[in-house]
Amino acid sequence: MHDGLAGAIIVGVIFYGIVSIIRVITDYQLRRKLVQLGHVDSQSTFILSKQQNSHLESLKWGLIILFGGIGFIIISLPGINLDSPLPFGIMSVCIAIGFLLYYYITRRILEKPNPKEVHQV
Repeated sequence: MHDGLAGAIIVGVIFYGIVSIIRVITDYQLRRKLVQLGHVDSQSTFILSKQQNSHLESLKWGLIILFGGIGFIIISLPGINLDSPLPFGIMSVCIAIGFLLYYYITRRILEKPNPKEVHQV
């Protein structure tokens, strides 16, 4: 049973990697075409800025997976009865901490003034 799960994880990681690489390449080509054709208006600027926040999505999922893993480590400690509701509470609290940390970090990042915008008059 573990071999099938490991195979599924490997296939999922490879598929995600391929999709990520293709997305980076196509986003770059789209940006380059927009700049070359001179179609840089408010709508295209919005689209480009929306894609720049994808690093925040990566941060979110990284934090959630990290704190979920910490929850699993805590659950695997001896003395925790897996038949009780305690493991669900531990996982919920750990994942909630990950979400709260993500919220705090993104608020700090998005509230910072952009140095390019400050100097433009």
